[in-house]
This record gives sequence, structure tokens and C-alpha cells, in this order.
Amino acid sequence: MPCNFVGPPVRGSDCYGREAFVNLVWEKLSFGHVLLASPRRFGKTSVMYRLIDEPRWDYRLVHCDLEHFLEPADLLTALVVQLSRDDVLSKIASALSYVPKKAWQGFRANVEEIEVHKLKLKLKEQIQPRWQSSGEELFDAIARSPETVVFLLDEFAVMIDEMAHLEARREDARLLLRWLRQLRQSPRIKNVRFLVAGSIGIGNVLSNLGESASMNDFEHLKLQPFSDPMADRFLQALSESHDIPLSAAVRKKVLQLIGTPVPYFLQIMFSEIAKASKERGIAPTPAAVQALYQDTVLGVDCKPYFDHYYGRMREHYDEQDEKAAKTILRTIANLGAVKRDTCYQIYRRECEGADIERFNGLMSNLENDFYVGFNSRQSAYQFSCKLLRDWWLRHYGMEG
Repeated sequence: MPCNFVGPPVRGSDCYGREAFVNLVWEKLSFGHVLLASPRRFGKTSVMYRLIDEPRWDYRLVHCDLEHFLEPADLLTALVVQLSRDDVLSKIASALSYVPKKAWQGFRANVEEIEVHKLKLKLKEQIQPRWQSSGEELFDAIARSPETVVFLLDEFAVMIDEMAHLEARREDARLLLRWLRQLRQSPRIKNVRFLVAGSIGIGNVLSNLGESASMNDFEHLKLQPFSDPMADRFLQALSESHDIPLSAAVRKKVLQLIGTPVPYFLQIMFSEIAKASKERGIAPTPAAVQALYQDTVLGVDCKPYFDHYYGRMREHYDEQDEKAAKTILRTIANLGAVKRDTCYQIYRRECEGADIERFNGLMSNLENDFYVGFNSRQSAYQFSCKLLRDWWLRHYGMEG
């Protein structure tokens, strides 16, 4: 039975309800590369852990988190380091000409983190001046191996986006994308798969760089929220594993309050119900759950769970787009739904030199990031999830 963890990635039986999606990912990886799209907190990292924990066909999986990387040498250094942690693939890493042999011998031993950091810096110094030839040597060595290697590159889009916003790294971003595509198309490298995952939309990032075709050989898979029946079974499973009885009426109420059943939001709701039950003796009833939702989940106590939905715009949107996006979201939160033309007029008012292409890019980002959804019948935008709209109204609805 699953345990309730609010926030961190989960493994094993705690990764609930994703079996069909994991099977689909493996099916696609059996013959090609996968682009795994998912907003933050949807469980993409947990899905990747499931792939790592339960590999198939003797594939070797190598996982790297790229969120804070800013150049190709960072990526290649991480790949070599992660290869060295694998009992089978470590021989490939240790045989590379640019790997510092003496230092590398002790890398997989129990050494202090500061020493590991120094070794990574030394390795990066070797790769940095000639990252493309270093990468060619690495993948040529993998190609000669009998193993099929799957590289799981988490937050690849964030890395490329960060590079694109730095003048000194923008051309490197283009070169890296083209180099990786050439690598994937090479007939000599048949035993390598890439699973690229990200919590921001890669399409707009590539378009801004003029590199939209650089990843058109990936199969796109999107991790969706739970269905209502799956969400109900998840709540029931949490109820049984934590000995917190949730009646069918209570579970129905939880789903009504949240709206779109995102697993992370279900975990937050269950956590607050469990705390109220065990700490204050409040029995889970529909009325009690309603009060917890209004007073606690939407209140200041749970605000940190949702703050990234507001703050992350500053990280990934430029200043004008950030201002326009927050105004548009505030308007949608207050009105429930806003026509596309009206959103465009807001955008033009907030952004100097605004044009329809920039507006389209912004709204695509807001959709990919799970802020809004587009109702084609009404030609209007609305919040993707009732809980997020309620939270936005509570904390930011009256701004300005």
C-alpha cells in the first residue's frame, strides 16, 4: 500500500497509478527516443525512478538532473560520472582518454563529497576546451559496448533555456542541440536511447533558438493527472495504509474541491485530513474536509506547497512576459474564463512592442506549465485546476 509523501519523488509501491504509463514509456524506448512532458509535481521524476528500479531487457539506465547546468561540458561531465557509478558501465568511463586515472580509481569508493566535487571540476576542465570531441569519444566507446544504454536527462529544457538567455552560452545551446541530433541519427550508435524530461515546454524554447527541428525525432509522451476513478482508488489506498477512514462521500468531496486530480494535490489534501484526524481528533466528514480546504489548504500554512506556481515565472519568463502573465492569470481567476482576444489585449497593454507570436508563445508556456487550459468551443482560457484558481484568488486575486 502507498505511503503519503508530500513533495519528494517516490519509489516502489508509493509510485501509485502509473503502471500503464510506465509500460508505454518502455514500449517507446524499445525502438526510439522519448520526450516526457510534465508540469512540476506531476510525478515525472517518480516515473523515471520506476524505470531505473525496474529495468527491462537488460537495458542500463543513466540518470542526470540538468536543471542547474549551463554548458555542454556540464552535461558530459555528469554523463561520465553517472556511468562510473554503474558496475557494468564504469569500465567505459575509466577508459576515456580525458578521465584523470589516479583520481578516478577512488571515485567509486566511500570518499567525502568535497573530494567528489573536486574530481568533477578536474574532469570538467579536461572536457571543456573540446567538449564535442570528448563527447564523440564517449559515445564511440558506448557504441562498442554490448549494452543498450538509456540516458534519462531530467530538466533538459530548463538547461537549454538557461543557456539561451545567456549571451555567452546561446550559441553553445544551438551547437549542443545539433550535436545531440547528429549523434542520435548516426548509424554507428544503435544501442543508445534518450529519455528527455522537463517541467517546462521544450517547444517554445527550441522555437526561440530557431531549432524547432532539432528534436523532431522524439516520441512525445505527456504525463497526465489521474482519472477520477484512479484518484478515488488512490485516496482509498492512502486511507487504508494510514488507518484514516475516508468514506465514499468524503473522497467525492475531496475530488470536487480539488477539481483536476493531480496526485500532488491529492497528497496535500490527504496530509491535512490525516493531521486533523490524528492531532485534533477531527473525524473526516464532507463538512470537515470543506473547512480544512478553505482554512488550511488554501491558507498560509500550505502556501509553500503552491508558491512555486507564482515564483517560477520570474525564473523562466522575461520581465514583461512575467508581468503580463500574472495580470492575465489574475483576470482569469476573478472571471473564471477569459476570451483569447481579451487576453491578447491585456498582453498588448502590458508589453511594449507586443505581437501575436510572442503572445502565442506566452500562452503556450502557461498551458504547458499547467496554469491554464484553452476551451476551443468558447475560445477562452480558464485555470487548469479548480484548486489553483481558488489559491490564486485567495493570495493574488485582488492585486492591482
